[in-house]
Amino acid sequence: MSAAEVVARPHRSARIATIAAAVVVVAFVICGLVLPDGTNGAHVNTADRFGLAGVGVIVALGILGATRPRLRANAGGLDVRPFFGGWRHVDWDLVLAVEFPSKVRFARLVLPGEELIPLYAVQRGDGERSVEVMQGLRALFVESQAPAGDPS
Repeated sequence: MSAAEVVARPHRSARIATIAAAVVVVAFVICGLVLPDGTNGAHVNTADRFGLAGVGVIVALGILGATRPRLRANAGGLDVRPFFGGWRHVDWDLVLAVEFPSKVRFARLVLPGEELIPLYAVQRGDGERSVEVMQGLRALFVESQAPAGDPS
C-alpha cells in the first residue's frame, strides 16, 4: 500500500457480519418451514411462511450494514463512508490529527471545533491491516502539512 493512496475496509467484522446474516436467514427460513398448520390458536398459512423468510432477509440486510464502511485517501483528501449513509469528503487542510486511541475501536479524524469523524473502515480488530492503513494515513497527513515550496 503506497502513501500516494490509502484504501481500507473492515475485514474481521465484515466476515462476522456475513456469517451472522447467513445464520439469521437460515434460522428464519427453518422457523417458517416448521411452523405447524393448524387451527389451534393462530392460523399460519403459506403467505405467513414466506413473510417470515422475508423478515429474515430484511434483518440479514441490516446486519450486512457492517460490511459497508470504506475509506479512500490520497493527496486531495479523504473519502469516508460509514455503516449507513453516503460518502463524505474531507480535505486534508481541515484535518488537525489522525488518531487511533488505545481504548477506541475505530480510528478517527480530528477536525476544528473538537469535531471527530470516526473511520469505521479502520478497526482495531483488523490488527496489522489497521496498522498499515494508519501508517499510510499519517504519511499522507504529514505530506499535506508540508509547506508548498518544500520538496520533501
